[in-house]
Amino acid sequence: MYFKKLQTTELMKTNKMRLLIGAAAVAALNWAACLQAQSALPGSMPGQDYTLAANNKVYLSFDMGTAFQQDINLYDSIGDNEKVTFDTGARLDCELGFNITPNWAVELETGLIDNQVKNSAILGTDFMNVDLMEIPIMANVIYTRPLGRNFSVYLGGGLGGAFSQYYTDLGGETQSDTTFAFQGLAGLKYTFAGRWDLGVTYKFLGTTKHDVGPGIDSMGNPTEYKSDGTITHSVLLALTCRF
Repeated sequence: MYFKKLQTTELMKTNKMRLLIGAAAVAALNWAACLQAQSALPGSMPGQDYTLAANNKVYLSFDMGTAFQQDINLYDSIGDNEKVTFDTGARLDCELGFNITPNWAVELETGLIDNQVKNSAILGTDFMNVDLMEIPIMANVIYTRPLGRNFSVYLGGGLGGAFSQYYTDLGGETQSDTTFAFQGLAGLKYTFAGRWDLGVTYKFLGTTKHDVGPGIDSMGNPTEYKSDGTITHSVLLALTCRF
């Protein structure tokens, strides 16, 4: 498999962390803005029920947790084929949403999913570490159902795209690829301090087939590699602030 060389070693080392740092900065700014908004705008005291809390229509969410990538098939134009397996990885997301009603919301989501490849002769995991990085960009619709005063459950789905790329600890990367993506999600959250939610979310993200890039087949000839679409299951801790 061909891996393009990164321009600098430092760029390679930071490739995995760019969006993590950016999303963490957004979350920190969101926290400060929410605290300021909460003191400046009239709101309920702790113990406010979900229906009243949802009147704060714009919200920003930040969630992170584990990502479980299902096995995929990697193949080329002459029929070489192998099953690629992955270690448990991490997912980090940020969502900007709008509550249309107390029960329905729409949101834009982006984030980062990273899983190390466990076993792939084509990708060269016998002599270097290889990771799969995915960046989903989704438009979601969310339905929320209150469960008493402070708890609520929610279901949702989304459509969009996912950027994907393999990269190595030796400074190489495959060509980037963007495919159609779809997801479903469900979760439980607890409302506190009027404008804040803390919850647990499950997300299922799927993509269509990927163009992995050029390589050398088993006969020593140039070829193009493709793979199945990815399927990722994630369990995430979520923090939300409404404005």
